[in-house]
Amino acid sequence: MRKLPLLILLIPLCLYLRLSAQEPAPNSDDPNLIDRPHAQDWITDVDPAWLVREGNDPAWSSSSFDDSQWETVRLDDLGAAESGERWFRRHLKLHDNHPELRLLIQGGIGTYTLYLNGNQLPGPEILSSLQVNRPAERVFTIQEGPTDVVIALRTRIPTGYAAWRFPQFMSVNIGTPDAIETERQSMYHDRTSYAIPALVINALIAFAGLALFALYSRQRGHTEYFWLGLYFLLVGTIDVIYYLQHSGFVPLVWNVGLADPVIYAAIITQTRFTFAFGGHRLGRLWNIFQNLLIIPAAFPWLVWFGSVKSQTYMIIEPLIILPVAILLPILLFIWYRRGNREAGWLVLPSLLPPITLALYDLGSASIYFGLSRFEFLVNTINIGPVELEPNDLGNLLFLLSSLIVIFFRFSRVAHDQARSAADFAAAREIQQQLIPASLPTLPGLHIEAAYIPAEEVAGDFYQVIEQPGGSALIVIGDVSGKGLKAAMTGTLAIGALRTLAVENLAPAELLRRLNRQICEAKNGGFITCCCARIDSEGAITLANAGHLSPYSGGVEIEVPSGLPLGLVPNVDYEESHFNLAPSRTLTLVSDGIVEASDSSGQLYGFERTRAISTQSAAAIAAAAKAFGQEDDITVLTVARVTVPIPA
Repeated sequence: MRKLPLLILLIPLCLYLRLSAQEPAPNSDDPNLIDRPHAQDWITDVDPAWLVREGNDPAWSSSSFDDSQWETVRLDDLGAAESGERWFRRHLKLHDNHPELRLLIQGGIGTYTLYLNGNQLPGPEILSSLQVNRPAERVFTIQEGPTDVVIALRTRIPTGYAAWRFPQFMSVNIGTPDAIETERQSMYHDRTSYAIPALVINALIAFAGLALFALYSRQRGHTEYFWLGLYFLLVGTIDVIYYLQHSGFVPLVWNVGLADPVIYAAIITQTRFTFAFGGHRLGRLWNIFQNLLIIPAAFPWLVWFGSVKSQTYMIIEPLIILPVAILLPILLFIWYRRGNREAGWLVLPSLLPPITLALYDLGSASIYFGLSRFEFLVNTINIGPVELEPNDLGNLLFLLSSLIVIFFRFSRVAHDQARSAADFAAAREIQQQLIPASLPTLPGLHIEAAYIPAEEVAGDFYQVIEQPGGSALIVIGDVSGKGLKAAMTGTLAIGALRTLAVENLAPAELLRRLNRQICEAKNGGFITCCCARIDSEGAITLANAGHLSPYSGGVEIEVPSGLPLGLVPNVDYEESHFNLAPSRTLTLVSDGIVEASDSSGQLYGFERTRAISTQSAAAIAAAAKAFGQEDDITVLTVARVTVPIPA
C-alpha cells in the first residue's frame, strides 16, 4: 500500500514524456520551422511571416531568390484586398524525411497562382475580372523529401474584386492529408451550409412566380397576378444568384453585374403589382420615378470599375428603396380605408422585403465605415437550427401573405366568372328569341336583315310576322342597357308582340298596348320601337315609339315619334301612311349605325347613314362596323319586287 502514491505520481509523468516525444514543441525562435513527426495526424496554420512585394517578376518564384528586404505580413490579417499585382513568399522548414503533406489555401478564385520551390502547381490561375470569385478552399500536395520549402503566390486583384472589399486570402494551413481533408470539409461546410435554407426559400419564391403566371393565364383581366408573379420570379432569381455567388459557386460578376441591377426591376414590379391590386393606374410621378430607376441600376457596374465606392453605393441603394418601402404600404392602407378590404391584408407584409433589404445595406455600409453598433443589421436570424437572412424572412412572409390574399381573390373571381358564363349562356339562349331564325317569303316583297351585336348579349331586336291577306308586320327595336337584363326585357317585348300580332292590330294600337304591358311588367328601362305594316302592293302603315325614322330612296321618311315604350303607361301613337313604289326599298336601322365612331371620336352620323340607306342590309351594317362599332347594329330592308303572272 505504500507504493500506491508513487504510482500515482509516475503515471502523469509517463504520459507527459510520451506526448512530448510524439509532438515536439515548435521552435518559437524560428517561425518557419514546422517540426512534426510522421506518425501523427496534424495541421497548423502558416499565416504568419509571409513576405510581400508589389509588382510582377517571374524570378520571384525561385526558391533561391533573396527576399530578405521584403515586407513581412500576416496573410490572414491583410483585410480587404487592394487592386494590383503582388507576390507573397513563405519559407518553411519541415521535419527530416517528412511524409507527403498537404497545403490548404483559402483564397480568392482567379486571383493567384501557386509555386513550390520555383515550380508552378496546376490548378490555381489568374483569371479575367469577369471570372474571379470570393475566397474558397483548395488543397495542394507537398511531396515527400525536401525539408526546405518556399511557397510563392503571384497575385493580381481586379478593380471590381477590390471595390467590393473582399479579402484575397483568409487562411493557409499545412498538415497531413487526413487532417487537411477534415479542415477542408469544415471550411466548405462553413462556406455553403448556411446558404442551403436560403436557396430553398428563394427557389420556392421563384416557383411561386411561375405559378402566378399560370393564374394570370386563367384570368387575363387581372394584371396583378402577372406583376406579382414577375416580382417573385425576379426576387427569387436575384437571391439564388446572390447565395450561389456568396458560397463561391459562381463568379462575383453574376451578382454585381446581373442580380444587383435587377433589384430595381423588382421595385418596379412590386409598384405595378400594388397599383394593379388596388385597381388604380400609375400616376405621372410614379411613372417618372420608375423611368429614373435605370440610373441606379448602373451603379453596381460603376462600383465594379472603380468609379464609385462600394460604401457610397450601399447608402444610395436604401435611399432609393425606402420611398417604395414607405409609400406603397401607405397607399394600401388608404385604399383599405376606402373600402378595399383585401388591401388591408398586405399593408404590413409589403413593408418587409424593401425594409429588410434597405436595413441590410445600411448594416453593410456601417461595417465599411467602422460603425460597429449597426453590424447587427446584417446578422442572421436563428429559427431553430436554421439560419435565415432578414431579407429572406421578409420575402417569405410577403410571399405567404400575398398568396393567401391572391388565392381568395382568384377563387372569388373564378366564381364570378363561372356565374357570368352561366348568365351569358342563358342570355345567348334568350337572345335567340330576339331575332327570327329565318325570314318569311312574302309575295311582292323581298326582306333582308343584318344583325351585329356589340357584345355577347345584345339589346337590339327585330321581328317579321306574317299577317292575313299577304301583308307583313315588321318591327325593329332597341332596349336600353346591355347584357342579360336588356335581353330579358327584349324577350318580354317580343312575347307580348307576338301575342298582340295575332289580333291583327294596326301599328299605332299595337304600340299602345305593347307599351302598357311593358309598363305593367316593371322590368325597368325602356324600348325604342318602329312598327310597320306593309302589303304586297306596297301600302305601308307606320307608327314610331322613339326610334330612328326609316329611309326610302335615300331620303329619311318624316314620321311622328312618340315616347319610347315602358316610360308612361297610357300613350297614344300616331300613324303615317305611304306607298312603297316598285323597285324601291324601305330601310329601318338601329342607332348603332349613326353612333358608330372612328378612333378620333367622329360619329358616322345621319348624313352617311342616309347616303348608304339604298344599299343592302349587309352592306350598311358592314360599313358602320368598319367605321367603328360602338353599339348593336341592326338593319332591316324591305323591297318591292315584281310578282310573276302565272301562265
